[in-house]
Amino acid sequence: MRKLEIMLTEEQYQHIQEEIKYYKRTHLSEGVFGGYELCLNVSVPNAFGSILEMRTNETIDLGEVAWNFTEVRN
Repeated sequence: MRKLEIMLTEEQYQHIQEEIKYYKRTHLSEGVFGGYELCLNVSVPNAFGSILEMRTNETIDLGEVAWNFTEVRN
């Protein structure tokens, strides 16, 4: 089995956490269900780096990230 790892800066991590808290409060107060997507955009060839976006009702650019696949051993 393989695992996708995305390395975040502390600022990127905090931004994601704050957005999650905000949308939880907003959705609960409005009585609706919702969710979010984390979208990893990778250019081929990797000349421009990889960009992480968080998508809710809007798209939030979280900036460039490093990522890789690792093997999971049981």
